[in-house]
Amino acid sequence: MTKVSIVKCENYEHDNVKKAIKKSLDFIGGLPKFVKPNDTVLLKVNAIIGFPPERAATTHPAVVRAMAELVKEVEGIPLVGDSSGAYGFTGQSLEMCGLRKAAEDAGAGVVNFESTGTYSVNVDGRVVKTLNIAKPAIDCDVLVSMPKLKTHQLTKFTGAVKNFYGVIPGTGKAVIHKMAPSEESLSQAVVDIYSALKPALAVMDGIVGMEGEGATNGTPVESKVIISGADCVALDAVASEVIGFFHKDIMTTRFAHERGFGVGMLDEIEVIGEKIEDVRLDFKKSKYIVYKFPDFVRKFMFGFAENVSIVEISEDDCKKCRICVESCPASAITLESHPFIDQKKCIKCYCCHELCRNGAVKLKTSFLGRQILKRLNYKS
Repeated sequence: MTKVSIVKCENYEHDNVKKAIKKSLDFIGGLPKFVKPNDTVLLKVNAIIGFPPERAATTHPAVVRAMAELVKEVEGIPLVGDSSGAYGFTGQSLEMCGLRKAAEDAGAGVVNFESTGTYSVNVDGRVVKTLNIAKPAIDCDVLVSMPKLKTHQLTKFTGAVKNFYGVIPGTGKAVIHKMAPSEESLSQAVVDIYSALKPALAVMDGIVGMEGEGATNGTPVESKVIISGADCVALDAVASEVIGFFHKDIMTTRFAHERGFGVGMLDEIEVIGEKIEDVRLDFKKSKYIVYKFPDFVRKFMFGFAENVSIVEISEDDCKKCRICVESCPASAITLESHPFIDQKKCIKCYCCHELCRNGAVKLKTSFLGRQILKRLNYKS
């Protein structure tokens, strides 16, 4: 039976984190089971857009440093890598969220996927058939997902599987978002990416997670866990339950399970260490997410009334950094004269909201949307 371990960790003090990660790995066979001497070990972190660690949007540097040190102790060669959600911002992101320093303190290498080159990989995808994947994710001996425990505006939850969205550098992410604007299609696209990789391990930073408007604009919440597993899909099933989701409602988990890329059913997973019910927290979920609507309602509304869910930019908060403009898959944003989102072009992917470092992008449910939710007796 697939094993996932949950270990309590009270804070980001270095010794506590390192002990918790080691304990979690020992529960599933120990790090030497996965890493042999001289193996190149890529720690795929979440550096999305360079928020400081206390925002709980990125993998905490204390977790990355501890994991890199543990890899070195078993004579592996650790590398820390990612690509930012905004093209050209990866170097700054790794610096600003403390991951470059964490890697350097542990004696690990740092890889910016925007400058490593890519391999063109063909997959039997539901949405994507060819992927340009950062070379280190393919070339490494051991691939490790190191996600943050968070809610997500579009996919409800983001974990070890969705963390690999970052192996697509440059403008590739925006292209995929345009191809897959809905929760269902984006979830299938994420699984398409996952199908091209061979991760050996996942270690999730759940010491402080994010609830509400994740993946970057939610609220930090002390969840005090490290979750580890050899199966990223199984880890996500467990982690989503820890924060109050029903694991079968997470489409990335369900689709990956159905397509044979991991175990996504809780009754097929052995949870070691803490019991889910003993660490479970009811994270606040997004208030504005389109997935609240049944599929037939969502399709009808987006076919005839594009303003059910509204994304706007606050002119007072906007610094005109242009990250939203350059990252918008639908080219719906302009900043000339004043910040403006063309609601007819907007595909509700929420990339602008996720990548805005100034909190200028606001999500709203229109009067029409609120009335539908009311009629459906939805309680936020």
